[in-house]
Amino acid sequence: MLIAQITDTHIKPNGGLAYGNVLDSASSLKNVVEHCNKFNPKIDLTIVTGDISDSGQIEEYEAFSKIIELLDMPWFLIPGNHDNNQNIFKFFKKHDYLPRHEKFCHYVIDNLPFTLIGIDTTVPGKNYGELCSERLRWLDENLKIYSSKPTFLFMHHHPFLTGIDGMDNQNLKNSDEFFEILKSHPQVKHIACGHVHRATETVINGIGVSIAPNGAHSVNLDLVSEGPPMFIMEPPSIRIFKLNKTDKNVVSHLSFVGNFDGPYPFYSESGELLN
Repeated sequence: MLIAQITDTHIKPNGGLAYGNVLDSASSLKNVVEHCNKFNPKIDLTIVTGDISDSGQIEEYEAFSKIIELLDMPWFLIPGNHDNNQNIFKFFKKHDYLPRHEKFCHYVIDNLPFTLIGIDTTVPGKNYGELCSERLRWLDENLKIYSSKPTFLFMHHHPFLTGIDGMDNQNLKNSDEFFEILKSHPQVKHIACGHVHRATETVINGIGVSIAPNGAHSVNLDLVSEGPPMFIMEPPSIRIFKLNKTDKNVVSHLSFVGNFDGPYPFYSESGELLN
């Protein structure tokens, strides 16, 4: 099974530019959607891991929806700190997987070879993430219920320190409690996050944890300063996850969005390495 991860699209109303009229986030998302649709082999589904909008406005979700609906495969979303949960519930009410009449936007998808669990890490009015006792209890209970298949978690905030101070100030604040629960659920194979706008990976208690790069703008890889983060227009890319049912393994790739030379052969038709 192949999963594409799109994250931090930061769509503005009516295709407006973001961050001082620098970032054309709508055009970037269109390029990412086209890239996903053309990917070979066909991607089975896409997860969108938060900061869908730039400020949580209904108009931004309308602009996002017009683009993301062009995807040729199912897609699932969770909120980020720039989103508004109530507006998500209101605008995406036809999305059957989203909860109804709930405070938090999290859910379980269990009709696939892997169980997928989207986790709402947002705290209203804050840039950082946190899983309150109610959400931790919900996660623990559902991991107990859906324990028969390997499980893939996805959420917005990263539960570890990347070394980029300006983003680590906004990470998941109670990651120790989060991983304490996961110790009892060995079916969890991977945790996919957004928020940092950089491809970053680590392993915690034997579980792979990754942050997806961005299909538009990246956070600058600044491992020195303690100031606020800045963005840089590096080549856009997305994550592609290959979930292997046989060995219950998750393999992560980066796929760069754009047109590049190649592919070129390494070997001749007779099997010899080309000079």
